[in-house]
Amino acid sequence: MKHISTLKSLIRTLLAASLVTHIAVAQNPVSPTPTDPWQPVTAAIEASQSEFPGGFTLEVMTPAGVVFSRNFGGFSNSRRAVIASASKWVTATVLLRIVEHGDLSLETQTKSLLVDRAGRPWSGNMGEIRLRHLLSFTAGISSDSKASEDKRITLEEAILRIYDDQSPTASPPGSAFFYGGVTQMRIAARMAERATGLSWRELYDKHFRLPLGWSAESTYGGASNPINPSPGIGLVCTGLEYTRFLMMQLRLGVDGSTRFLDAATIAAQHADAFGPSTTITHSAYGFLGKKYHYGLGNWLETENGQTPTRDNPINRWSSTGKFGWAPWIAADGKYAALIMTQQADTPTAFVPSENLKAKLDPLIRQALASNPQPIRLVP
Repeated sequence: MKHISTLKSLIRTLLAASLVTHIAVAQNPVSPTPTDPWQPVTAAIEASQSEFPGGFTLEVMTPAGVVFSRNFGGFSNSRRAVIASASKWVTATVLLRIVEHGDLSLETQTKSLLVDRAGRPWSGNMGEIRLRHLLSFTAGISSDSKASEDKRITLEEAILRIYDDQSPTASPPGSAFFYGGVTQMRIAARMAERATGLSWRELYDKHFRLPLGWSAESTYGGASNPINPSPGIGLVCTGLEYTRFLMMQLRLGVDGSTRFLDAATIAAQHADAFGPSTTITHSAYGFLGKKYHYGLGNWLETENGQTPTRDNPINRWSSTGKFGWAPWIAADGKYAALIMTQQADTPTAFVPSENLKAKLDPLIRQALASNPQPIRLVP
């Protein structure tokens, strides 16, 4: 009987302990392990790594700061790289700063600043080109002038060679979009030199590099500093530096507490620069079946890759370079992102970045719905 009494006492003790445990759990439930909102983004990146043998870095930012940053394959945001056509967005921004300072206008014509070898103002269709045409690649020029790319000549001589080469065949400005690497933005840079009396390097330093805190090595041609720079494709920089530029764009012209560009200028830069009769004669996206239009130094992307219209709105602004450096900004202003990489020099080297960007866009938007906090602030 004594054993039975002891057993009953033990059972009562265990039941009481169990009841206390249940009450404690009910009052203090265990929180489930939170899921990582960026896991789908990371998974998509990992699935694409084989297409980036040299590695890459992805950073995503909101107006508050960088909210996602990952390095893969040994790349990093501090590595200096040749960004190719991602230079165009920067170059257009330099020129827009010069416009805001009153030295140029988007309506300034080449014939008011540029002369031929005999000292005569540019004439014909070449003389009618406006700065806005050059920044949107709608100047009526139908090819890149290879003779102007010699780094041993001056930018002045390069422009003379462009005029000699293009003036016999130039179409009316605004009639055709020819996306080239070098020629049209070289003309724009030379117009700025003539209007200000400063070299392109001095203008870039004054209106962009120094205000945004970029290194002296992050310039057109890098440390070599050629006398004939290539404003359309020649910029060298780090991801950390380009991220600051993207953040300024995302904040509609504000860098830190400083107004870098007017919001109206940013809006003009992102607007469709095509006229009603502008035809696409050459596009970097042509072989991909995309019919993107162009703003002032940046592409206007649509979800289906076709011409932007009221029913097919712009969803991203971008400026992907030949070697895969791919910056973009969501048209709703919620985020910007940058794929930093330097692929081999092949005609399709930028395609992996384009494919990855398309995969990431909806995943990034999904992650942002959880309101992630910045992991790094950007001025």
